[in-house]
Amino acid sequence: MIRNGTIAPEFELRDESGALKSLTALRRSRPFLVLFTRFSDCPTARRDLLAYANVYDRLRSLDVDMAAVTADSVESHGRLRSQLDLPFPLLSDSDFAVSERYGVYRSDEVEDGPQPHGEPAVFILDVDGHLAYSQISSGPKGIANPAELALVFLYMVHHGGKYW
Repeated sequence: MIRNGTIAPEFELRDESGALKSLTALRRSRPFLVLFTRFSDCPTARRDLLAYANVYDRLRSLDVDMAAVTADSVESHGRLRSQLDLPFPLLSDSDFAVSERYGVYRSDEVEDGPQPHGEPAVFILDVDGHLAYSQISSGPKGIANPAELALVFLYMVHHGGKYW
């Protein structure tokens, strides 16, 4: 698992349109939230995505941007973004390579049993790409509600987007 205060691992993933997006390009030297969810057919994942979609305009007013990462295919992300009217990019990590680097990959692979999946998680990066906050859930309850993260965002607003 990556530790708070360290530089977040760089990645390049395809968005719902198939375009390759890097963390650096998405972040653009401002605070950034990376939301990891389980597969898009998971009710908890949909709840988490909608919760962050509902506060997206408020995040943008604080100069924070975000993206969500799931192991779903690019094609399914296009449908999901349309169904839920999500204002942020959905990134496909179908081989779990990025999830693994962030410490949210879990393999429960057993014959005729659960399949490998990423755990729900949220990571907040400051303007320099340092990890300011992280939470990984190991159960179906999901991740922190965006309102619970307000103090992290407000702290960074008052410190020029920096946390460390």
